[in-house]
Amino acid sequence: MSRAGRSLLVLIVIAALTCQLAFLLPGDPALILLGQESTAAQRAALRSALGLDQDFFTRFVGWAGGVITGDWGTSFTSDRPVLTEILGRVPATAELVILSQVIALAVTIPLALHSARNPGRALDRIVSGGTFLVVAIPSFVVGVLLIYVFAVQLGWFPASGYVPFVKDPLDNLYRMVLPVLTLAIAESAVYLRTLRGSAMEALRSPFAYASLVRGATDAQLLWRRILRPAAPTLTALVGINVAVALGGTLLVESLFAIPGLGRLTIAALGGRDLPLIQGLVLFAAIVIVVFGILADIAVNRIDPRSSRGNA
Repeated sequence: MSRAGRSLLVLIVIAALTCQLAFLLPGDPALILLGQESTAAQRAALRSALGLDQDFFTRFVGWAGGVITGDWGTSFTSDRPVLTEILGRVPATAELVILSQVIALAVTIPLALHSARNPGRALDRIVSGGTFLVVAIPSFVVGVLLIYVFAVQLGWFPASGYVPFVKDPLDNLYRMVLPVLTLAIAESAVYLRTLRGSAMEALRSPFAYASLVRGATDAQLLWRRILRPAAPTLTALVGINVAVALGGTLLVESLFAIPGLGRLTIAALGGRDLPLIQGLVLFAAIVIVVFGILADIAVNRIDPRSSRGNA
């Protein structure tokens, strides 16, 4: 089966499970969603509105048909269309994710390449020890430390708050510094370990030795000969991380009060907003599948030999 066929099958399975979310809860879904204070008439109305009184096939076809046509349901808490709620939160999350990935890769690539070229030396020991420490620390702890140092002690940046980029670009970027650094530090540690290992393997290959024999400098060797064969694993990892982060960076968004998909997810769970929860799960699945395909395409462009495994 092709990658597109497998991806479509994954989405169908996830959509089916998402449609069944209410029945994964123990007890009566309507009673759980409305609470003990609800009346029998209210619970019956909710079952009818959500199709909970229908068989699975009828309910799934109706729900999936609405999803395809853009009707993802209506949020309980805001009384607005679910798709509108989700798309309204995408810009903040996308900005946070994109900026953090750019910074993480800008730091990762040169450090990992030069660390791999000089194993055991001071830079390599610092990189190895630093990445091990950062990987062991949860991202929200890193965020709290950054807030304490740069917001509380030094007063350089605000501890929380968000201004849309279209409203005030400079204030937006100023307020995004700490949350972007929080996410970038966590991502760069994983990227460093991955790219360093791939680069060290590439440096032991015959073509790297041949480049040195032909008089290539360290910069030419690392940036022209080593980066490309070492890049596929990192590219695939970036694709996965971007997709997962776009699904909602819950901790970072909550810590810095960024109105993105992560905070929307927490609000939906807290409000037992089933249509919104279903929409968020499906949206995250679509993003992960799409970015997985894009990552595969990028890896195949970098290393065409890898396409044999995706046929």
